[in-house]
Amino acid sequence: METVIQVLGKMGRATYREVAARLDIEPVEALNMLREQRDQGLCDFADGGWFLGSVTDAKRVAFVPPENPALHGEAREPVDPAVIRSLLAKNGAMDTASLAKEVNRNGRGMTSAMRALERQGIVVKNGQRKGVTWSLPVASVHDEEFEQIGQVQAGNGDEFTPVARQEEVKQIVSEIPSFTERCVTIQAVPTARVISREIRRAKSKLANLERLRDAVRLIGRHKHLVQNLVNAEVENGKA
Repeated sequence: METVIQVLGKMGRATYREVAARLDIEPVEALNMLREQRDQGLCDFADGGWFLGSVTDAKRVAFVPPENPALHGEAREPVDPAVIRSLLAKNGAMDTASLAKEVNRNGRGMTSAMRALERQGIVVKNGQRKGVTWSLPVASVHDEEFEQIGQVQAGNGDEFTPVARQEEVKQIVSEIPSFTERCVTIQAVPTARVISREIRRAKSKLANLERLRDAVRLIGRHKHLVQNLVNAEVENGKA
């Protein structure tokens, strides 16, 4: 594979887009490579073009780009979101290479396009690295199904009845009481903090019961004295 220095040596002076088209890479990658080579003093930029050497050594000549440059990958139309939605709705989750093949794009360019669609909420990324696939959001899939059902109803010649949208379905489902509302939930394993709190409560309750037991025993030992005190209180009340 050629390097940016070799391309500039053959082309003399070129824009970073022309270099990218020659190497079949993204323009941003070509620009970064050219800047790295400029930092090493191997090339420079002036008058709208990149060239070998430096500005001080080169003769400043106004660079006029060709009127109609016919370069591979120079200017491509952006990926149509409707096409991507249609492919994912038809085939389900697809990897980047398959999508790139369908829309005639290279792998790197397709990755950038799919990331842009992901930021717009049009697609969802599944997995990481080589196992990445792309699919439609759940709500979008449901909307596609509703539209297809509506088209089938209209195509049958019957009177068309609008199909309930996803929001209406959610509202209907939310109004239905759950059969688990009154069911006892499964007891989860308590945490150490909860267990410690219950131990403190049990100790406090045990201490109270022990004090009550001692009081009852004391009263039992002096039950005659207690009975005399009760009788005295009763007589004083009658008087």
